[in-house]
Amino acid sequence: MTAVYGAGPIKRERATQAEMHERHLALCSIVADAAPTGVRFCYYRAVSQGIVPKTDNGYRMVQRALMHLRETGIIPWTFIVNSSRWMRKPETWSSGDKLLHEVARTYRRSNWDDSDERVEVWCESESVAGVIFPVTSQWDVPLYPMKGQTSASFAYAAAMEYKDDERPLIIYYVGDYDPAGFEIEAHLAHKLRKYSARADMTIERLACTRQLIAELDLIGGKPKKRTWKHPALGVQPFAGEAVEVEAIDAPILRNIVSDAITSHLDEHKLAVTRKVEEQERALFLRMANGWSDDDEADLDGGELS
Repeated sequence: MTAVYGAGPIKRERATQAEMHERHLALCSIVADAAPTGVRFCYYRAVSQGIVPKTDNGYRMVQRALMHLRETGIIPWTFIVNSSRWMRKPETWSSGDKLLHEVARTYRRSNWDDSDERVEVWCESESVAGVIFPVTSQWDVPLYPMKGQTSASFAYAAAMEYKDDERPLIIYYVGDYDPAGFEIEAHLAHKLRKYSARADMTIERLACTRQLIAELDLIGGKPKKRTWKHPALGVQPFAGEAVEVEAIDAPILRNIVSDAITSHLDEHKLAVTRKVEEQERALFLRMANGWSDDDEADLDGGELS
């Protein structure tokens, strides 16, 4: 006997064309205000504006919409970042003058060589790194993205960078306000102090914090657990809702990181650095423009002595 199956009792409501159009318009506005940003940041903005529900299905709605908007050219691909994937290739040049022109275009002088402090930023995920990198790049600050708990090798390599640097070390941390986020931050601090043999470093959480959650009225949820483990203090209680960094609007998060970094920069020293940088960039450009075809021919066909 062949079984006959009728229609199931569950009906799935599909968005109408008008609803999808409204969703796309709202996401375009979110991306325009936050770019470069990530899918999770857009999702949280969409949730806060009532565009999608705070569910897995709501996240998929945002994913699909952003893919459609990029594939149709409505949103530039560069507006949505995914820093967890990249192409690896050594940097090469077709000629010496092209290298010099590129040096003249991209040359930057360090902001921190003459600074009395050393500043770094660490963040919990690659998605967050993609959003705050424009700021850390602008101010010439190392950015260390972690994928959950940082490995011993990653922490050791970072610690070796400043093991013998006598300047005060300030590390700003950006991570989720939840038990896992607290554990990641505490274990990071423990490893960096252990491998660098420095107990004088300052590690400050920029986001998420309880104060930010209250000020920005961030959307949270029930944490997966109510305790977290500190490497030295043992089990610690966790109170309140769990809030991910992505709940913070991207421009606001970038401003928070920027304000923290620039509080350590001397405006006069920075102005002098930019002036010297401009002069040196002009020198590189003159060198590039003075690289003649005859010089290149001599290098190609001349004998090595």
